[in-house]
Amino acid sequence: MLKTAIIIIVLLLFLAGSIWLQVFLSKAKSKWLGLIIPLICFIFSIITILSLSMYTNTGITSVTKTVDGVVVTDKIITSQSEKPSMISMLATAMPVFLISNIPTIIFLAIYFACREKLKLRNELDKMNVQDLE
Repeated sequence: MLKTAIIIIVLLLFLAGSIWLQVFLSKAKSKWLGLIIPLICFIFSIITILSLSMYTNTGITSVTKTVDGVVVTDKIITSQSEKPSMISMLATAMPVFLISNIPTIIFLAIYFACREKLKLRNELDKMNVQDLE
């Protein structure tokens, strides 16, 4: 139980740290810094989709026949299932892609919210400078 609590606390700290880092990078003068974390999340989602091909239906069966403790026959049978159709591949890949892009969407929302706030603050500063002149 204690181990689970420690893992949850560490994961929550990691989540809070990554959100803080995203806010910090989004408020930087360079607009590209705030796009680093969403880009990393997007690359991970692409890697997830590309790794789906590893999980095809390939079966490996080992058949061993013994007579009185002596191995008579030892075979390994590999069976390959039919190639999946394009529709079934898309039906599998699209939900995985959408779910794996949830962090990307969240980090982009943080980025755009911070950039909008920065833009409004800059416009207010310009208006204040114009009022002083």
